[in-house]
Amino acid sequence: MSTWYSVVDDEAVERLVGAWDDAPTVNLETCGFILDIARDQAWTYAPESTDDDSGETVPVPIDDTVPSRLVFAQLQHAKNLYNAGRVNSAGDTGMDGFVFTPRPLDKTIRGIIRPPRGVFDVG
Repeated sequence: MSTWYSVVDDEAVERLVGAWDDAPTVNLETCGFILDIARDQAWTYAPESTDDDSGETVPVPIDDTVPSRLVFAQLQHAKNLYNAGRVNSAGDTGMDGFVFTPRPLDKTIRGIIRPPRGVFDVG
């Protein structure tokens, strides 16, 4: 279990920069918006409940400790949101012939939030 990324104090900013060295911490308000949006979207996309270590179904809280996969998804989605806001009019960002087109809440991040589960099929 982990806690959401934020910029509420110096310790939280230090934790964020440790995980994302290019985090836009010059403007903490904007950075906070990006992290809040990423957290809300990851939490909203997450299943209504998740299994804890005991195998029981428990609710996923938004303001408490959450599964590490959701916090990681928040961080990755925040990076995508930030990059999406920095793209040129063609929708690309990059240099020297290398181009990346960010797509918020992409398939990889959705897979982190809702891991695919094997389904037994007797056919």
